[in-house]
Amino acid sequence: MKTIPVSVLTDFVSRIFQAAGVSASVAEKVALSLVASNLAGHDSHGVVRVMQYVGAVERGETVGDATPAVTHETAVMATVDARRAFGQVAGAFAMQMAIDKARHAGISAVALHNSSHVGRLGEWVEMAAAEGMIGLAFCNGGRSGGIVAPFGGAARRLGTNPLAAAVPLGNRPPFVLDFATSAVAEGKVRVARNSGKEIPTGWVLDKEGNPTTNPADLYEGGMLVPAAGHKGYALAVLVDLLGGMLTGGGSAPQAGTMQSNGVLFIVLAVSAFRSPEEFNAEAEAMADRIKSAPPAPGFGAVLLPGEPEQQTAAQRRANGVPLDEGTWAQMVAEATRLGVSVPLYG
Repeated sequence: MKTIPVSVLTDFVSRIFQAAGVSASVAEKVALSLVASNLAGHDSHGVVRVMQYVGAVERGETVGDATPAVTHETAVMATVDARRAFGQVAGAFAMQMAIDKARHAGISAVALHNSSHVGRLGEWVEMAAAEGMIGLAFCNGGRSGGIVAPFGGAARRLGTNPLAAAVPLGNRPPFVLDFATSAVAEGKVRVARNSGKEIPTGWVLDKEGNPTTNPADLYEGGMLVPAAGHKGYALAVLVDLLGGMLTGGGSAPQAGTMQSNGVLFIVLAVSAFRSPEEFNAEAEAMADRIKSAPPAPGFGAVLLPGEPEQQTAAQRRANGVPLDEGTWAQMVAEATRLGVSVPLYG
């Protein structure tokens, strides 16, 4: 296990992207986003994605310096064609547009399609919470044809299809919900494979539809399973309808129609519904009441959704980002191939 200081890791990732032909400004934005995912403890959406992103740029699937374009717009909604931009560029563009519209109209919806992998979905809804607003996001994920089996099925049909929400809680950090509708994000399986570790039973089926603890089976024709059985399956279908069908981004079950992430962003301005001061005071009091519950055996404290990530980020900012040997070796190999110097921390 390597532990890399945040600034060193961010600079290293940025230089790799620049060597692949991405402008310095975009490379830095993507690097900051990936490292922020590692900081939050979501290593599945962190620098483990560097090799995937570089490959997409070199194949022309991601256009490093593309600028998203608004193709349809009203006072309360917009449709955005990312034009194959990095998802970190497109996601920030679309969410900022949703925030700006909600500030004037009270509510907004922005549909994003033709985007590369948008990274950690929670990052974009947190933008709304930082403005005192409520952010919602529905993202149909994965490749055309999917990587997740439907409940009761033994073949790929759905993406990992995450959803996210962020709500301000007064003087507390915001409530943040961000999870895949599959039992686990694909990237977590990738991290386990790179680390040489087994995965828990209930994450993956092999190509024959049998439960497996070998992460490599997912990449040899296997499939992820829905979270919480039929409930996660239902949510996955909903996300495909909103993030895929409604946005025009295509749907994983319709093999061949989806080339990238489709995301529906919705923003609610608290001020359009009630006094923000009253809302924040009541939301903060509710959070305090929840956290006042005595911890169950084996738990140190009751945490709100978002708190584990906030605590992990504080620790990793102070101590550095831990990376498994497999991921670090892949990054070093990619850097060497592109002529990028490797930090001595490796």
